[in-house]
Amino acid sequence: MQVAITWAKIKLWCYHNWRILVVTGAIVLAYILGGKKVKALQTQLQMARELYKNEVDAIEESSEAKEEKKDEARSKYERALEIAHQTAAESNDRNELIKAERVRILVQMNKDNPAEIDRILKKEFGIILLETPEGS
Repeated sequence: MQVAITWAKIKLWCYHNWRILVVTGAIVLAYILGGKKVKALQTQLQMARELYKNEVDAIEESSEAKEEKKDEARSKYERALEIAHQTAAESNDRNELIKAERVRILVQMNKDNPAEIDRILKKEFGIILLETPEGS
């Protein structure tokens, strides 16, 4: 009997305060659904951070590789010019002087391309540059 009276009081309170129940239910529902969305957004944010970090690292590595290639091209260019000048200075033959000048011009035209400088030196002088000297 006590349970029936308590149950009747609860029903009466709910009937008169239904707005409080609806608002509370909506808040609880929003909190539950919003919590899932927040977790999903946090996961997306973390993935975006990792992707951004990876992109920055890749760009930095690419930049470093580009600088290394430029340094290599610069040193090969300087070494090739040195070889062309040395060959021209040691040669008394007009054909050798013309050839050395031609190589110097070709090397200057391809100063940013170390592979092309290697090809020119190999083709024209038969020289293969494996390493640059320490002082260059």
